[in-house]
Amino acid sequence: MEWEEALLGSWGGAIPVHPAAYYQRKAARARLVAEEATTRAVKARLLDEAAHCDRLAATAERLTGEDRDFYRRYVDN
Repeated sequence: MEWEEALLGSWGGAIPVHPAAYYQRKAARARLVAEEATTRAVKARLLDEAAHCDRLAATAERLTGEDRDFYRRYVDN
């Protein structure tokens, strides 16, 4: 486990590092691919990924500039 993952885990989850639009696009793409999936397991995994991206997008929308600066300064380095 990378130290960043351990730090994020101790904070109780992932902190988005991209703008909300990035995660919204990823969620839409996962749903689009899920429509073409041929097995239930793959479709379920893609829809779970889309839901995760939706949660990250919602969190990214709530972050202030100060929060992003903190993350870049102390976690991205």
